[in-house]
Parts: sequence; C-alpha cells; structure tokens
Amino acid sequence: MSKFRLPLLVLTLAAICMPAMAGEQVVKRVPAGAVAFHFVFDLDFLPSEPGGAPNPEFRGYIAFIEGIDSPLFYDGDTTLPGIDTAYFTARVTKPLPFPPLGFPNGLPVPETDLTALVFSPGGQFTVFYNSNPVSRDWTKPWTFSQGVPVAVFEESALLETRALADYPGVYFNTFSSRLIDSRPFKFKGQRIDFRKLVPNGVTVTNFGNTLPDDRFGASGAGTAIAIGGKLRDKSDDD
Repeated sequence: MSKFRLPLLVLTLAAICMPAMAGEQVVKRVPAGAVAFHFVFDLDFLPSEPGGAPNPEFRGYIAFIEGIDSPLFYDGDTTLPGIDTAYFTARVTKPLPFPPLGFPNGLPVPETDLTALVFSPGGQFTVFYNSNPVSRDWTKPWTFSQGVPVAVFEESALLETRALADYPGVYFNTFSSRLIDSRPFKFKGQRIDFRKLVPNGVTVTNFGNTLPDDRFGASGAGTAIAIGGKLRDKSDDD
C-alpha cells in the first residue's frame, strides 16, 4: 500500500467512528413498549387562524420526552412550567375523518352507562420545537404551532370510550400513529431526531373530561408509547 494511502485510510476511519460533534449527545431509540413522551392537551372547536371559521382543534404541550436530560420548560426564575414556557408543543394539523363509526349515539355497548366511537384513520399531528418559548393562549390554536416542526405523525383508527352516568363526560382514547416526517435538531447539547427516537411511531392513550362550559370538546393528558419491531415496511420474518 502506498505510504500516502495509509494515512488517508486512517483519517477516513477516524471520521466514520467520530461522534457528530465533540461533546454532543445523541438521543437514542426508545425501547419498545416504553414511554416516549407525555403531554397535556385541550380539544374544542375554535378558529384555526385569526378570523377563521371554527374547526376541531387539538393542541397541547409536551412535558416529558424519553432520553432528554434537560427540563422541557424554560428555566427562567419568573415563570413556572406551562403553555408559555414549554419548548415543545403538539397540534393536530389534519383532523380525523368525520363522522366516526357509531355517531352520534355511539356503538352498542352492553353497559348502557358507557358509549364508544371509532374514528377512521387519516388524522395527523405535528410536534413543534421553539427554542424561545413565547406566550400562548388555549383559545388561539395557532400559538401552539409557533417554532420549527420536528415530527409529523399519521394517526390510525381511534377508539373513544366515554362514561355517561356516575362520571359523565370522562373518556379514554387509544390509537397508534406512524412517523411520516422528522427533522433532526439540537436541544441543550443533545441531538434529537424522532426518526431515531421512535422510528415505528407511537401508540397513544389519553384520558380527560369534557369541557365544563357550552363548548364541545375536552381537556386532559396523555402518553405516547414507542412501537417496537422492525420498521413498518419490513416483515419480522425478513
């Protein structure tokens, strides 16, 4: 081997083995079945933009992401964790098809104090990162999509179960979402890419209660659980 080729080979191998940047940590894949993130949300019918017509609006903030070491809220000394200080927000950017199966009275359930609905697949929600959190307002959904979109998920069919008797308005939702787009970004010294974090997407559960006023909607909190196995377009038998 030429004496010039050997140093070139050593430098090439070193470049391949070297981390992306010195001191930079890469957030790794969440184990299958483990919590990927927790979030708080509100859902009701509001204008999607100033002066617009009312639409179903789901938006919220993310309070925990597995593998991120730093707090997910601005750590100034004058504010507390909440919508105004969250670095990460989520908003439905494509609503689920309407009406759901069983609308409006719900699917037949043996227990008459419960009801169930099944929404068809096709909705999407987007995760946004804002390095400088600004004032947000639950009644202004567009304030939750300020920042950089870093992940887009497409939802599967959603099952909603709701209580009608002792705890009217209490409900529980379950659906899976596949990751369809992701943008790597840096957050407080860590490199984050949802395609590495949850490449197969997440299964989401959320629990909440209907709004206490005349608005149609609900508020609550939820959890996204990492889906395991091989990538969605691969068979486990490959």
